[in-house]
Amino acid sequence: MRIHGRWLGSMLAVIALASTGHATRLRLDRVAATSQGFLYVEFELESPFEGMVEDAVRSGLPTTLNYTIEVWQHRNGWWDKLEGAYERRFRILRDLLNDLYYVVTPEQTSRFTHLDSLVAVVGKVARGSANEPAYFGRALFDDNRTYYVVVTARLAPLTVEDLNELDEWLRGTFTGRDDEAGGLSGLTRTMGGLLMSMTGFGDRQLKTRSQSFKPAEVPREPQPPPVAPIRPAVPGRARAAPDSNASP
Repeated sequence: MRIHGRWLGSMLAVIALASTGHATRLRLDRVAATSQGFLYVEFELESPFEGMVEDAVRSGLPTTLNYTIEVWQHRNGWWDKLEGAYERRFRILRDLLNDLYYVVTPEQTSRFTHLDSLVAVVGKVARGSANEPAYFGRALFDDNRTYYVVVTARLAPLTVEDLNELDEWLRGTFTGRDDEAGGLSGLTRTMGGLLMSMTGFGDRQLKTRSQSFKPAEVPREPQPPPVAPIRPAVPGRARAAPDSNASP
């Protein structure tokens, strides 16, 4: 039986953050393919900054939001096989001096005046949104085998190494910044530790997975993505551009 859009839309395997008692959840919306057969996953992290996490972000504690998207092959009698993986990382911080929120990725630095505006951007990964999904080429798949997708979202305070790297990345970005006051937005290592102690904010992780599917049964979307193709998710596995004239 072929898989239809209604079936894919119901693939909601959600694990909430029970420790916070808030509405943060990771929702997998669908697994689909481009017109050339490149598989992609659309998902949303709802209300990522709640409770102690929101307190930490608003207090100026630099935070990392990391998504991991994995494609697994079912194997009877063996451990399931990881066929491909892709990570996307957002480094988030509040510049208390100028009352702005910053999101830093390897591609760009974005600024927001309100936390809600920031959440609307980093919380959703979908075609046509600010965050295009990862594309997995058909070379990863065997039409006679069964696969599933696992999406993991992880929120954590930045490490000292991350802070130093981010400080270099944003050097000169903040107006009125005093580097002698302790680096990034005046946040010293001691203050960072105090903020983590006060907020109680440690690592938070959510995970969701799709139902099983066969590549030929995944519905295809004819509209090509508006951005350039991403780099391969697994070293050594090259992929052609999504919706290009190249064979997947």
